[in-house]
Amino acid sequence: MKPYSYVAVIGIDGMGNFNRQAETPQLDRIFKNGAVTYHALSMDPTISAENWGGMLLGTDPAVHNLTNGSISCNPYRNDALPTLFRRIRAAMPAAYLASAVNWTPINIGIVEDGIGVDKRTAENDTLVTAEILDCVSKKPTFLFVQLDEVDGAGHHFGYGTPGHLAKIREIDALVGRIYDAYVQQGIAEDTLFLCLADHGGVNHGHGGWAETEKYIFFGAAGRDVCPGEISFAVTKDISATVLYALGLPVPAYTPGGYTSQVPLGIFPDPALTYRQSAPMKHPAQKPSVAYDAPEGLGPLFGARVQLCLQCDDTLTDAAGRCSLQEHGAVKFYSNGVRGATAEFGATGALTVEGLRLQPGFSILFWVLADANLPEQICVLGNKSPERGLHQARGFNVLLRNHSIMVQYGCGDDDTDTVTAFGADRYSGWIHVALSFDTQSGETVCYLNFQRAHTDRIAAPFAESLPQGGAFVIGDDARMTYNRSRGLIFRMDDLLILDGTLTDADVAALGKLYE
Repeated sequence: MKPYSYVAVIGIDGMGNFNRQAETPQLDRIFKNGAVTYHALSMDPTISAENWGGMLLGTDPAVHNLTNGSISCNPYRNDALPTLFRRIRAAMPAAYLASAVNWTPINIGIVEDGIGVDKRTAENDTLVTAEILDCVSKKPTFLFVQLDEVDGAGHHFGYGTPGHLAKIREIDALVGRIYDAYVQQGIAEDTLFLCLADHGGVNHGHGGWAETEKYIFFGAAGRDVCPGEISFAVTKDISATVLYALGLPVPAYTPGGYTSQVPLGIFPDPALTYRQSAPMKHPAQKPSVAYDAPEGLGPLFGARVQLCLQCDDTLTDAAGRCSLQEHGAVKFYSNGVRGATAEFGATGALTVEGLRLQPGFSILFWVLADANLPEQICVLGNKSPERGLHQARGFNVLLRNHSIMVQYGCGDDDTDTVTAFGADRYSGWIHVALSFDTQSGETVCYLNFQRAHTDRIAAPFAESLPQGGAFVIGDDARMTYNRSRGLIFRMDDLLILDGTLTDADVAALGKLYE
């Protein structure tokens, strides 16, 4: 394929795939003979920074670690993970590159300074469009556009409501003006047009993994684009697609690094391939092994074990170091990963006495994940995740419908880390291992015995981890979060250990569960 001279990416914040329900004559016109899908995937969490960052960096949120808060005030610079703009600049020193956005943090905390990108912003989408048209008049090799008001309408009116759909129609007209500017400049025939959303929404918000949050529109139009359906695409695939279209090298797919790929169905290149994650394996159910048996959990971790709750029809600490008090009624079922499983939440929770969280500690458990969870569930912790109480000292571990979130509070602020399960839809048992170093701030999450996310939280949050209220299994520290919402979940083989985890620790535990 002959490379394109120009590429334009038009991002519509918060549109999801709701344009299917709205009147969009301009999108219909532009992509009539293009490649489209209404089931491309946002990335988890379905939040703006994580996905705009993923598009421009070509990687997952767990790798780039950008959040709405961080990009609003911290200029981006990472030599090991440059943006799409910087990759293009290195190959095309004289190219005109532009980023025109309504949401200013993109130009502050994602697009690098000092590499000659013309950064434009304005207070509404109409004014941003005027800036965009001026950029088009300069014939940009690469133009990145973000229009923000559709997301604002979703938050205000509700996603998918008439007010939200009406705003999509308004923004569709602006997209038409941008396209027509390329026609007027005489460069439309040599331009690849890409249009997509960063995420959708449900009710008045987003960030989870509901159908209307995770699925988005992704369209491509240009002289060599194959008309029809794009088979599979993720927001982060913008990076590889732009590089390929410009005839520039696409970095190798590297797990834990650059993972953007060119979606199949856009270009007529039989050499293109697309790698998708293998489905998670479900563990085989087996009888429980006694805690102190040679092949049991006790000998594996020895004196490091502070608490072992095997959930086999009893709520006692198998290690004998902590006392547990039942509140309500914790139910048992026979189909655990090992022996029985316990159901916690609205109907029953446990408070733990005698637990001493050291400067380094780890929490490991099996949890029954559900891709259709209506909202996040508090698995355990020593603080409350409820609005207005986020900032209390301590932490919570929350199960969401596509990820594990750890929320931290230091008394006057809060932050969180999110580790996605890594599949489009996942329901079933998953093993979670969390390692906390309160001195360095390093937090590591392992999923199914593989390191999935490493982060570093600020000192005030790390130091506050052991300083929360009562340690509760099955709810928050106040035992009101799950109970007030009617939320339940199942857990098996909970361990709390002194010391942080090594990869070898987790691999050894994985062998025990083979």
